[in-house]
Amino acid sequence: MATSYGQFCPLAKAMEILDERWTILIVRELLLGSTRFNELRRGVPRMSPALLSKRLRDLERHGLVIHDPDGYHLTECGRDLHEAVMDLGVWGLRWIEDFGDEDLDPHLLM
Repeated sequence: MATSYGQFCPLAKAMEILDERWTILIVRELLLGSTRFNELRRGVPRMSPALLSKRLRDLERHGLVIHDPDGYHLTECGRDLHEAVMDLGVWGLRWIEDFGDEDLDPHLLM
């Protein structure tokens, strides 16, 4: 579990859930339609399976994800992050200039 910021602030409380490494990328993959563990692994290929399992359990515990026989699915709470996640991607495209060859992953692009 993330360390508490100890602030009475909705943004700080949200980040206590979402700022763990890889977490927002898992949400991105779920928003884009991945539901199976191996589909999620393909979307975050440098993440270990053990850490992916842990992050999915954390998201489930916080009510953003449910796991059933059909896979992993965002709850209404998780789906409500759609605009924020897409806006972060647009912001990154506009303002981040230092994309390099090490950032290219042909498997992820496919």
